[in-house]
Amino acid sequence: MQFLPALLLALTPLSLALPTTSPIENTLEARQCATTCGSVCYSSSTLSAARSAAANYVKNGGHAGSSTYPHVYNNYEDFNFAIAGPYYEFPILSSGKTYTGGSPGPDRVVINKNGARAGEITHTGASGNNFVGCSGTS
Repeated sequence: MQFLPALLLALTPLSLALPTTSPIENTLEARQCATTCGSVCYSSSTLSAARSAAANYVKNGGHAGSSTYPHVYNNYEDFNFAIAGPYYEFPILSSGKTYTGGSPGPDRVVINKNGARAGEITHTGASGNNFVGCSGTS
């Protein structure tokens, strides 16, 4: 049994050299901004969940709770979306949760009828009821 302490001592440097991902690194990765609307950073997972929910509602002809979302987005601001419409807008929530009804806040994902990503838009910084593009949407 005298070899056990020596073996543990010999393996300790190897275990310290193994790559690890700390909880801080996981948190930082989750907070990387896929887009920023006003000063709100949205992760790709939050955007993906909003687009997926919107696409399901469009496909099934429903709405989130008693809201009218998703609803047709007419693109009066003339954004240069890389995909064809018709377009639908659906709220993105700064909490990271997926919208299920109630106050929509200022930020939206825009998809087409097939559920493909057109972009993200916000009322923040826009005049009246208009939209401006979030980062990456022009």
